Amino acid sequence: MQRSKLLLGIIIVLTISFVGFQVFQLELVGGIVRGLILPLLTVLYCVSGKSKRNYFFYFLVFYSISEFLGVFSYFAYYSIVVDNTIYYLGNLSYITAYVFLILEVLKSINIKSVINRFPVHIIILLVLDIYSVYLVSEIAVKSDFLSGILDYSIEIVYNIVVMFLLTVTLINYISRDSKKAMNLLLGALCVVFSEVMQVAYFYVSDKNILNVTYSVLLIFAFCFFYIQSNMSYSRNEAYSGSSMNNLET
Repeated sequence: MQRSKLLLGIIIVLTISFVGFQVFQLELVGGIVRGLILPLLTVLYCVSGKSKRNYFFYFLVFYSISEFLGVFSYFAYYSIVVDNTIYYLGNLSYITAYVFLILEVLKSINIKSVINRFPVHIIILLVLDIYSVYLVSEIAVKSDFLSGILDYSIEIVYNIVVMFLLTVTLINYISRDSKKAMNLLLGALCVVFSEVMQVAYFYVSDKNILNVTYSVLLIFAFCFFYIQSNMSYSRNEAYSGSSMNNLET
């Protein structure tokens, strides 16, 4: 218990410090501090006695790997190898992390029953996903920051995974209407809006407010994700073609 409280205190201090560094545009120091927050959150998850055999744990692990690479961002200015490692390994780790989070949401959903119950909702969401991915990816592709098919592919796949995460959590909430599902949805919404802010900051305008907003939204996203990890559905939901029980503690 004491270790958990100490870790939580350190995480809170680092998070506040990170936002402060972003506000004052000390991005190099902020990147180093940020690279420590998620790994420590993963350690907190472990010492708190939570299950390490679920997809959410793997989500934290892979996200932590990508975040920890930010500690070496200083060396990226002087080494193309380090820069490429941070970019490619980092983005692939982010994508893998979000895939595991999607699997965490899907594992408790009767996909067939949900499709039968919400066919119109799903079609509309998928159309919106495709449109959103197209808009965001187009901005990135037209910028001077990407070069080569690999860069474009990673960017597009990343955007597809993030939007699919939002779709899955939204369908999960519609079908359950529970606190756990709500926190997952809020976390996914924060992730999506943070990504929009990041794209705007990188490819449209370098106004610091966009960078700060991106950082704050990402912090809120992980608050919601971590909160839901302490919750559980009260019992397996009974899916049917005509009705579903909306139950959760």
